[in-house]
Amino acid sequence: MKISNEKKMETRLKIIKIAVEIITEKGLKDTTMRAIAKGADIGEATIYNYFPTKESILFAYYEQQLQTCAMRLKSIRGFNKFTLQEQLQTFLETNLELFLPDREFVQESFKTIFFSLIQQVKQLQAIRAIFFDTVNALFEAAVEKGEIPEQVFQEILVQFVWDYYIGVILYWLNDKSDQFNDTSLLIDKSLSLATSFLKAGIVNKIFDIAQFLFKQHVLTRFDFFRQQVDTLHKMKRAFMDETDEKRNTPGEMAKKPRRK
Repeated sequence: MKISNEKKMETRLKIIKIAVEIITEKGLKDTTMRAIAKGADIGEATIYNYFPTKESILFAYYEQQLQTCAMRLKSIRGFNKFTLQEQLQTFLETNLELFLPDREFVQESFKTIFFSLIQQVKQLQAIRAIFFDTVNALFEAAVEKGEIPEQVFQEILVQFVWDYYIGVILYWLNDKSDQFNDTSLLIDKSLSLATSFLKAGIVNKIFDIAQFLFKQHVLTRFDFFRQQVDTLHKMKRAFMDETDEKRNTPGEMAKKPRRK
């Protein structure tokens, strides 16, 4: 019997949900694919049609949460009128809201996913792709509105936001303040500072200064460096010529063994 895509998606989400529940209860190490399949009411072999390993279910969970977050942002009325700081703040806080019911699971699995070993990097790329697409869209919208200047190193900036995102979640996982107020304060203050830098074009100015220093102190001295290299080549040739002459003096020739 052919299974519809809708039914497949339903089963996939059910597997993820059950895996979250069992891992929260038993821990990642003691959770098996067999137990997840049983909990999801599917055959032990069938679960491998959806996920090849237990770890791949974890990656699917974080991918699903980011997709849900991106959809929620699109559904917020007037979101496109928010400032860049407000949009980034809403993005982070929506992520944390989605993680909140599964906080113990996130504590159990987060480092396994976001500090993956080399063989799992490919699976992490799907999560990164959703994240980078979302944040790039926010930056491009801010540039289009004239809120920030066009960023010379936007890809690097988005990478910084990714690292910041991981840091915020780690902070939240260890936050014991009432209703995670410390995390909210951290996001508010740090984003305020970061967006101020972006609006002032600080990153672009740093690039301009680096470019100026390179032209003034490196390119203008290029002839000097080339002369020094030529001098070294001449000294090397002179040394080699002198060595060859010594080898060919009569005394040195006499020392060479004669062929019989």
